[in-house]
Amino acid sequence: MELLSELKRYFDLSSFRSGQEEVVRTVLEGRDALVVMPTGGGKSLCYQLPALISEGTALVVSPLIALMKDQVDVLQKRGIAASFINSTLSLVEQRQVLKRLEAGELKLLYVAPERFRQKEFLHTLSRSRISFVAIDEAHCISQWGHDFRPDYLRLGRILKSIGQYHILGATATATESVISDIISSLHLTNCRQFVTGFYRKNLLLRVLHCTNKKEKEDALASALASVKLPAIVYCATRRGVDEVATLLKDQGHPASGYHAGMDDETRNRVQERFMTGRSEIIVATNAFGMGIDKLNIRQVIHHQFPGSIESYYQEIGRAGRDWEKSICTLLFSMGDNYIQEFFIDMNYPLPETVEDVFDFLKSTGKDYLSVGNNEISETISSAQSAGQIGIVMKMLERAGFLERLYSGRRLCFVAAGAEKPRGPVQKKIFDVVAKIAGSKGRKVSINFLTKTAGLEKSALLRGLRLLSADGLITYIPPTAGRDLKIVRPQATFEELKIDFELLEKRKQNDLEKLKEVVAYGYFGGCRWDFLLSYFGDDSATDQCGSCDNCIQRKLKRTDTNKREEETIILKILSCVARMQDRFGRTRVAQVLAGSAMKWITSQGMNRLSTYGLLSDFTQEDVLDLIDQLDRQGCFVRKGDHLYPTIGLSKKGIEVMKKEEEAFVNLPEIKKPVRTFAEVATDFSPELYELLRQKREELGTAQGLPLFLVASNRTLKEMAASVPKSTTELLQVHGIGPAKIEKYGQDFLDVILEYCDTVNLGA
Repeated sequence: MELLSELKRYFDLSSFRSGQEEVVRTVLEGRDALVVMPTGGGKSLCYQLPALISEGTALVVSPLIALMKDQVDVLQKRGIAASFINSTLSLVEQRQVLKRLEAGELKLLYVAPERFRQKEFLHTLSRSRISFVAIDEAHCISQWGHDFRPDYLRLGRILKSIGQYHILGATATATESVISDIISSLHLTNCRQFVTGFYRKNLLLRVLHCTNKKEKEDALASALASVKLPAIVYCATRRGVDEVATLLKDQGHPASGYHAGMDDETRNRVQERFMTGRSEIIVATNAFGMGIDKLNIRQVIHHQFPGSIESYYQEIGRAGRDWEKSICTLLFSMGDNYIQEFFIDMNYPLPETVEDVFDFLKSTGKDYLSVGNNEISETISSAQSAGQIGIVMKMLERAGFLERLYSGRRLCFVAAGAEKPRGPVQKKIFDVVAKIAGSKGRKVSINFLTKTAGLEKSALLRGLRLLSADGLITYIPPTAGRDLKIVRPQATFEELKIDFELLEKRKQNDLEKLKEVVAYGYFGGCRWDFLLSYFGDDSATDQCGSCDNCIQRKLKRTDTNKREEETIILKILSCVARMQDRFGRTRVAQVLAGSAMKWITSQGMNRLSTYGLLSDFTQEDVLDLIDQLDRQGCFVRKGDHLYPTIGLSKKGIEVMKKEEEAFVNLPEIKKPVRTFAEVATDFSPELYELLRQKREELGTAQGLPLFLVASNRTLKEMAASVPKSTTELLQVHGIGPAKIEKYGQDFLDVILEYCDTVNLGA
């Protein structure tokens, strides 16, 4: 088939992007496929074009209401028969769409994964001609994915039970383990995999380390002032969104906030202003962005870092979709790590918390409950928050104990007053309330009121609020959260068989993903190399030219200090190795700088061969050098996350062996260097030369850098003080018990032989 003519016909495009044509042909051949394509790479076309060419209707499973609406709107403007079914439609409207599906009038139908719970939908699906099923954001299927959705996990089993559908999974982010999990969960056979590459050369990656709130505010203001707009600023919490949006407005920036705590009308207004360019900065949680088709976003700034590399890559992918240069900035602070750890703890409640909520719900003795998460949270002391109660409700629903009712089925309370309104719409709503509830009132569902009044849901809700405000009716909206229906009231907690061991594995997996984000923040090598390697992309490079580290390395690294740089790196790594994973980075810096702090002598650190090897630098500079190596993955963190110790990583060991490369930008020497006269007097150049030769002999024989045998300063002090016993040798700088045991006698032999030669008496 000549696909280019079809591409031109439906989308007015003259060529495919990388990987698109191969995917389209695979779908048209009737094979299962999984495509991993970066944000902005054209995943949607991979299922939209074969849907238009094939007979029947392509079913597109999509996770967000806003995403499916945007895509359907664009398709309909092109004259394509596309529609969606979600909770924004009334039951009447949903059934109209199902009739069109069964009649074969649609080329694409978008649905959320939760739709597969409903028997009417599944029944209609089984009677309809489905060309194939496309599952967007397919990473959600994997229990190890970064946005786990239980309804996605059931898709493979449900689809297999109702028909032999060919499946196309599409996502922008998936590691090798997630890809395997998707294929297994969807029961894909003869599946072709397409990974088109994650590298976006037009995106400049940078990390700015901020030690406090003020530094973050200054860095954010500087970034927005120096680079063109539009921009997205991501925050981890709703509170963070509100604070940052207010800050930027006070500074005169055209900023708007966006998060899930706002009502639909406000969020839609904010999104519309940003999409049309009337507001050039949007401050948002990750509730904003998925499927947003704004091509010219010049900046994505993470005010707080996300919980996984997958999330980070998804979010920076919203910048520069027109392939023009754009900047992605991470304002990095380890304090943000604790926010993400809190989220992870909240997402995996303890078994006793789940059982406490279960007991509370059973104790009511009701099959139908209208109770909010806040109310339950106030009762259950083991719960961390109302948000965690929501997580528990999902767990109990998946276990088959209860059903959380959708918004249209939740109950509000209405009662008619004595006086009627004048306006025709309000009068219509009043008459419906009076007929259904009378003056005493009753609980009814929003959907039932909508259907009876014959109005759109938005018009009905607006009318109810106005009538209530005028005192003409009593209207109490549904409680926060979803109303609950207990479907297994006789079940015991043990009978629910909740797999807490699996949940603990998922929690540990999430914590490991969080560690990768921290590692990215500290990484001192090519940031694109880090991201590409994480996703198993073999196009990884250590010199991208599109990240802060590569640019900085190119500017600062020169061959003139390369040897000194390598020596300093070896000194740092050797010190970490000798401290045996027992201490943190600050204490390593103190040892290398030759600090006289009491803990150093009490722990015997002053007897290490690496003690004081970087005493020409300030302790702060040594700490910065350690951090530079840490960002390149030379160390691993161990122990308490608040006070971690460091040890050598696999890379650190390889750098020590000169099998791998690392680099540091050397600071200027700020400590005054002590002159020889201050170190020793009566220096003997001849003895110094003999000692230097012995050091070279010892180092060569053991394959060690010479400074690990003895520093120049140590040799000079020996040549000046001429020690003739181990007791006297211990007084020399850089000589401790370990050095005495290894090399003491060798150096004493040189000194004693020199004394005999020049007739120096004992």
